[in-house]
Formats: sequence, C-alpha cells, structure tokens
Amino acid sequence: MKTYLVLGAAIAALTAAPVLAQTTVRSTTTENADGSTTTTTKTVKKDAGGTAPGAAGGVIAGALVAGPIGAVVGGIAGATVGHSVAPPTQVRSYITTQTSAPIAYSGAVEMGKPIAGEVTWLDVPSYPKYRWAYLNGERVVIDTDTHNVVAIYAN
Repeated sequence: MKTYLVLGAAIAALTAAPVLAQTTVRSTTTENADGSTTTTTKTVKKDAGGTAPGAAGGVIAGALVAGPIGAVVGGIAGATVGHSVAPPTQVRSYITTQTSAPIAYSGAVEMGKPIAGEVTWLDVPSYPKYRWAYLNGERVVIDTDTHNVVAIYAN
C-alpha cells in the first residue's frame, strides 16, 4: 500500500512539473527620431527542468528498484541532479554569439567542478544565476550559487 502512495505522489509531482515553467513577457518602448514610439513585446518561456522534476523522477526510479526506501533515496538524488541542470537555451545563444578576449587557464575545466584561481567572469543579461568566461578556446559557464561549471561550449 505504501508503495502505491509513493508512486502516486511521484506521478502527481511529475504532472505538476510543467506548471513550474515560467513565462515572462518583456516590453520595450523606443522613441523614434520623428517623435513617434515603437513598442516591442517579447515572450520568453523558461525551461521546466530543475529540482522538482528531478526529485519526482528519482522517486519513481528508486521505488521501482528498491521499494519505499529506494523512493526516498532516489528522490534526494534526483533533486540534486535536477538542481544542476544545464542553463536554458537562451543562455547558450547569448554566450556563443559574444566575443571576448581568450583567457589562458592552466587548470582542468570539468563539469560540476569549480574553476580555481583568478578569472574575470562576464554577466549573462536576464540570467543572474549564470556567469561565463572564454577559457582556452571554450566558453565556460558557472552557476553563481555554487561556482561550479554547468556548461562548456566549444567554438
């Protein structure tokens, strides 16, 4: 009976995950030389990935493999993996279109690991959670909360 309750809760969490996706509407008004104004509206839908869907997926996988205790362990592991998902596609689009002076970096650049030493990180507009630098011919993105590498984009 407990297994059915855990599975039911996990399925409910998975179906609720799309509700967690956020849509942002941005409007920009520009005054033209002739005195008229132009308004541009842009709708941006953010990815629904993250901690909640990761936890729900972990609960289901853990429950199927090891029962109720596996569901608990899987939920924790899934939340951890879900929290470290890759940045949204808008972040990649911005970073790969920017030019920056390359920085010579002698250490290893590894996913999920922090970058040691002094690096000048650049901001990503509208995404304060991420910063980036052009290290050794690769665009490296870090999470500002953990300072760990979350994406590496080669040229």
